[in-house]
Amino acid sequence: MLSLSERLNNVDANVGAEFRSQMESFKRSGRPVIALNIGEPDFKTPEHISQAAINAIEAGFTKYTSVEGIYDLRVAICDKLKNENQIEYSPDDIVVSTGAKQALANALLAICGKGDEVIIPIPCWGSYPEMVKLVQATPVFVDVEENGNFVLAADKIREAITDNTKALLLTNPHNPTGMVYDETLLLEIGRLAIEYDFYIIADEIYEYLTYEKNCVSIASISAAIKARTITINGLSKSYAMTGWRVGYAAGPKAVINGMRLIQSYTTSNMNSISQKAALAALLGPKNSITQMAQEFDRRRRYVLQRINAMSGLSCVKPQGAFYIMINVSQYFGKSYQDFFIRNSTDFVMFILDQANVLLTPGEVFQAPNYVRLSYSNSMVNLERAMDKLDNALELLR
Repeated sequence: MLSLSERLNNVDANVGAEFRSQMESFKRSGRPVIALNIGEPDFKTPEHISQAAINAIEAGFTKYTSVEGIYDLRVAICDKLKNENQIEYSPDDIVVSTGAKQALANALLAICGKGDEVIIPIPCWGSYPEMVKLVQATPVFVDVEENGNFVLAADKIREAITDNTKALLLTNPHNPTGMVYDETLLLEIGRLAIEYDFYIIADEIYEYLTYEKNCVSIASISAAIKARTITINGLSKSYAMTGWRVGYAAGPKAVINGMRLIQSYTTSNMNSISQKAALAALLGPKNSITQMAQEFDRRRRYVLQRINAMSGLSCVKPQGAFYIMINVSQYFGKSYQDFFIRNSTDFVMFILDQANVLLTPGEVFQAPNYVRLSYSNSMVNLERAMDKLDNALELLR
C-alpha cells in the first residue's frame, strides 16, 4: 500500500475546521445553533473596500501579479508599519500572502527543519503546534496558566531554550487568552532572542482589538530585536475581511526572500482582486476599526459579567482580541442523563446538545481545563447564549 509523507505522521486533525464543518451541517438541517466558536468578526467588510474589489474586476485586474504582491500594496504596508507600529521596512522586505496563516507557515518553512525547536507559550492558537510539526520541527510548550492567570514570563521562556531553539511563536494580542503583552516583557523576550540567537515570529493579527492597553510591536523596540523578528499581520480581523485572505510578513531580507521563494512554488501570488481591496483598506478611513473595537469591548464586558455570575465557572479578563477562556474543570466528573463530563470536549458537546450553543474545547489550545468563547457575535445572540448556558449548567449542578 502506498504511504503518505512522513511529515503527516504526527500532525493532528484540525478540530476547529471539524467544528466549522459541523456548523455547516447544522445550518443545512435548520438547527438554530448560536456559534461562539468562530474566530472572525461578525461585521460586514466596509463598503469602500468591497467597492475597490468590484472596480478591480470591472477594470480587468484579474491576472497574475508578482509573487510577493503588487508594489503599491507593499508600499502601503510599509507606511502602515512605520506610522502605526514604528517599524521601518522597504517594499522588498514585505511579502503578501493568502492570509496571515500562510505567512506563518511560510516563515516556519523558511527557517525551520528537522531537529529544530520552536517555543510556543500555551494556551496557544491550535494551528501553531501542527504547523511546526508540518515543517518537521518540534514544538516546545511553555505553560503560562498559573493560579488561574495567563501570565507570560521571560524566565519561563529562558528555561525552555536549548541549543536547538530556532524560534519563538509570540501572539500579541493573544489568541485564545486575550492577553496583551507590555513593552517591558517584550524587551525581556527580545533580549533572550539576541542572547540565544533565535527568531521571534510575532503574530500581531489582533493588534487593533485592544481594550486595556495598546499593542506594542516587538520589532519596534530595537534594531537588534528587529533583525531577529518576523512580523506577521493581515486584514482579516481588523477590517472584517476573513474570507478575502489577506496576510503579510515583514522581516529580515533573507527570511522574506526565502518565504517569497516558497510561495512562488506553492500558491504564487495571493488573489489579485483582494490585493486591490487590501490597498483600499490600508489607504482608506479607519473609523470602522474603532467602531468594531468599541462594540467588541461592550460585548466583552457583558459576557464577563455573566460568566463570573455562573456557579462553577471562572475566567481571566481579556485585554484584547475577542475571546474569553473559561475554566470549566469544576464540572469534570459531573453527569446528566447519558452525558458524563470527563474533559472540556465533553463539556462542549453537552452544552451543544442541551443549549444549542457551540464553544471550542480547550484541548484545541493545549488548555484542557478550559473552553474558549468568542464574543464576535451579536449582543442579542450573546444574551440568548448566556441564558441557555446558565440553564444547561443547572442540569449538572
